[in-house]
Amino acid sequence: MPPAVNAAVFLMLGLAAIWGIRKNIMTGTASSRGWTCTIDDNPIGFCLIVSMKGALAGFAIAEILYGLGLIGDPIAQIRQALPFLP
Repeated sequence: MPPAVNAAVFLMLGLAAIWGIRKNIMTGTASSRGWTCTIDDNPIGFCLIVSMKGALAGFAIAEILYGLGLIGDPIAQIRQALPFLP
């Protein structure tokens, strides 16, 4: 896939993640794969869901910068740092 198309796809994913984080913080509820938790009842689960969406947004930013040629390949760096992942 060309880097420009890759950057455009991850731009959409990053924007969706940021929009989801904003919605979760405003409502105080977060859901992922049918699991819904509120910040009052389960603050650890809420923070876990929001932090994973933040990680997705960060990865999307890294892929966009890679698509623009500003940094190296983030997937190769993850493979080097975590060799047990496929």
